[in-house]
Amino acid sequence: MYEDVLVFSLKGALAHFRQPDTTATHATYPFPPRPTIHGLLASILGINFDTGEGEAFLKEKHLVGLALLNPVRTVSAQMSMLGKGFTGGSGTFNRLTTLELLVSPHYLVYYTGSRLGELAQRIKSGQSVYHTYLGSAYCLTFPTYQGLYQGAKVVPNGKPLNLSTVIPQEAVQEIVFEPGGNYAVARALPYRHIGGRVFEQTINVLYEKNGRTLRIIAEQNQKINYKFAGIPGGKVICLW
Repeated sequence: MYEDVLVFSLKGALAHFRQPDTTATHATYPFPPRPTIHGLLASILGINFDTGEGEAFLKEKHLVGLALLNPVRTVSAQMSMLGKGFTGGSGTFNRLTTLELLVSPHYLVYYTGSRLGELAQRIKSGQSVYHTYLGSAYCLTFPTYQGLYQGAKVVPNGKPLNLSTVIPQEAVQEIVFEPGGNYAVARALPYRHIGGRVFEQTINVLYEKNGRTLRIIAEQNQKINYKFAGIPGGKVICLW
């Protein structure tokens, strides 16, 4: 069984995907969470989340995968940010805030879903209705079209798979450790955007910090909606 998969890249000088439970220092996830990628797709298409159009978009089929093309590197920097008055007060003030920033992020995004044709056309022609950025407005990025490929369904059979993408922990039965591998878990990433600033369910995601292949034995009892696909070049990806 085959399914078309759109592939495009995202890169920038900096990125910041804020972990919402951090306050004194705004820590970042190591890569964009699933709803962030969906939001970027909506920006390309011009989806307005202040209307029913946004709600309809979130209910459509959108499966994405993500590969790291650069190692995960971070720095801390202080920025003067606009703060609100204290409880019962009014007005605003500038406050010095420490942010954790990703340096030279570069990702490959894989997409299959109901907007595949329109997204492929827009990204290929360099068109976007709204600005696209890597988590924060000061981290602009411009999606670069890589191709539209036929993905062949891969059914886990208990043998190791060599994955080119990050993968939800729920989809992994076992990691086959490789010499020199630098493995990590991005914890409590939001899984689903249901409108406004409301998200439901969190998920842990496994990745190799230098962007190397993840060798895993897949979990066949699916707790979330994910699938494996093989694309030209011998790559196996996880879409979720």
